[in-house]
Amino acid sequence: MLIGIERKFVFVANTKTASTSIETALEPVSEIAFKGTPQRKHITLHAAIEAHPEIFAQPGQWPRFFFKFGVMRDPLDWIGSWFRYRKSNKVDSPLPLEMSFAEFWQQKDWNFLRADGRPYLQRDMFCGPQGKVLADVILPYHRLATMFSRICDGLGVARPLPRENVSKARETGPVPPDLAEELRAFYAEDYALWDRLDAINAGGMAWLAARDTGAPRAG
Repeated sequence: MLIGIERKFVFVANTKTASTSIETALEPVSEIAFKGTPQRKHITLHAAIEAHPEIFAQPGQWPRFFFKFGVMRDPLDWIGSWFRYRKSNKVDSPLPLEMSFAEFWQQKDWNFLRADGRPYLQRDMFCGPQGKVLADVILPYHRLATMFSRICDGLGVARPLPRENVSKARETGPVPPDLAEELRAFYAEDYALWDRLDAINAGGMAWLAARDTGAPRAG
């Protein structure tokens, strides 16, 4: 998570979505960086706003004045990336090299369920407790390069997007059709958000392009 006070942006560091690379590009123009543990780095947008009333509760600095964005992956691609990462990279909770994706799903560990039993969903990074989308733009991962360049233009940042912290394994392996359907049902709330991204982003990108007028985004 990064907050640029002067340039008025908030970057939401969703997991397995090139967040480390984006942070490298934007940290030089950020006044606040949430670093350290994964829980701190991958703080939700709602929690970050709540944690900094000294910024967001001030006249002219309310959240609607800040361009708030992050990246989301197709849910099956996202959990596949987690699977590959934990099998091939040096991590605190590695998976056995011989483990299949079906076995990964069956063990229902922290990649799938939070400590309180709720599904671990990407939407939680961008939505408030009542489900309202708080982010202005949620970039689809497969369009990251093109859309991030436009965001850099809007923020006045001339930085390339490096590739960092990527999974060494390139293939997830076979995912049976019935398992894919089960996963789509599990990630139904994420898919509901995923299917709305074009509509959400059209308004957010238009506001970014026009916000040099100083007007906050409505809502």
